[in-house]
Amino acid sequence: MAVKLVLILSVIAQLTAAGLALRLNQLYRRRSAWIFISAAAIVMTIGRGTSLVSTWGERLADAEADAAFWTESLISLLVSILLVAGIALIEPLFVELHKADALLRRDKKRLEQVVRRNEDELRIARQIQENLFPDEPPDIKDYDVAGASKPAEWASGDYFDYIPMHDGSHIVVVADVSGHGIGPALLMSETRAFLRSLAQTRNDIGEILTLANHAVAQDVEEGRFVTIFMARLESGSSTTTYTSAGHNAYLLRANGEGQVLSPTGIALGIDENAVINNSQPIHLGRGDLMLLVTDGILETTDSEGTLFGEERLFEVARQSRDRPALEVVETIFKAADDFSASSTQKDDNTAVVVKFR
Repeated sequence: MAVKLVLILSVIAQLTAAGLALRLNQLYRRRSAWIFISAAAIVMTIGRGTSLVSTWGERLADAEADAAFWTESLISLLVSILLVAGIALIEPLFVELHKADALLRRDKKRLEQVVRRNEDELRIARQIQENLFPDEPPDIKDYDVAGASKPAEWASGDYFDYIPMHDGSHIVVVADVSGHGIGPALLMSETRAFLRSLAQTRNDIGEILTLANHAVAQDVEEGRFVTIFMARLESGSSTTTYTSAGHNAYLLRANGEGQVLSPTGIALGIDENAVINNSQPIHLGRGDLMLLVTDGILETTDSEGTLFGEERLFEVARQSRDRPALEVVETIFKAADDFSASSTQKDDNTAVVVKFR
């Protein structure tokens, strides 16, 4: 009779374990784990049930006398009890996991909403910045001017502009704030405002840049600076001057000779007392090109780490110098993209071409 009781309890415990496992599967959807546990409990139940049937009749006395069978039956009961206890004890863990999963889904949804909202804000910031770039080049007799800018992120630290002066001349500007992203973009907007305001009351472009430096240096955070190149163009005149705060530009003569237009002062924001001078007058001939680019183009690298560089810029311009200025700009961008080993742009890219015709 004792063997029967042990076997019956074992079968009941195993059925209970199987039922609990199936219930937890329905509640928490851990299908593979609970299916295996349920299957194991059912197999054990069948085994114990078979033993119970075989000992129910005339073999009962022999079974009770069989020490090995007793041991097997008791172990089976113990395993069944432990299985039920284990499933019962592990259920709170799955309750916590279920709650954590629900919280994770909720937080993920909130994060996605924040990301979408931030993307909308960044998209607006980019649109505002794009509106600060000139819509079209100035109409300057004997000059063909074109420019474009491609940010590496939502907003750019690069800047180009055509600023009309009160005497009828124009300033062509290319600038590059260190870094890229929202911070440099804000500093770029501030610098643009300084330059445009000063250009309405000053004739000397070196003085304009010197005063802008004084203002920028008081506001800029440590380690941040702005490089700027500005050239003054007068309608119908083949003579130009430039001023540069730490920013090279390039002159390609019609005969193919390349010349670097070196800075006339240090970058804005480093020393508020710095003076930025004007260059000597430069005489342009028909077909000469001024190439104003930011370092994002020059520092583009190929798969071997080779820089795009100044000489490659000159070569691209030589091959396209007979085209309109806008096509030269587009050719420079395409050449840098083709040269790059990366599918993603690492820095802001800006180019302005001034062609004397």
